[in-house]
Amino acid sequence: MPDRAQFEALRLELQRGGIAKVYVERTLRELADHFDDLERAALASGSSSEEARQLAHAQLGSARVIASAVLARPELRCWSRRWPTVALCVRSAAAIGVLPALPVLYVAGRSDDIARWGGAIGAALVLVGSLYSVLDWMIMVE
Repeated sequence: MPDRAQFEALRLELQRGGIAKVYVERTLRELADHFDDLERAALASGSSSEEARQLAHAQLGSARVIASAVLARPELRCWSRRWPTVALCVRSAAAIGVLPALPVLYVAGRSDDIARWGGAIGAALVLVGSLYSVLDWMIMVE
């Protein structure tokens, strides 16, 4: 099995580049299988375990070269990276569509809380209205 750290670095680089998760996972699986095949072939040819590992690493190539080859294929990117304007519009439309439903979802099943809240707002309106009336009266009297 290849270096976990090398594969994790490759995974992060591909994800940062916008490659879809399914393609990142598939690429890493294929690389691990290919590495194992190369290592087995080197062992079968008479190399030691360490030499077989080094030979497999050399034949597989560096993570940077593999990442640049995968990142050069735009069809592997997730749709939000391929069409960012469309993704932004869809995200905005979804937010605009969901926002009006949030208060309805919140009040469903909370009638006692809503009644208490409505009563508190009503009392606050009466208090503020009476204070404004008193202040207006004080200004008019002077």
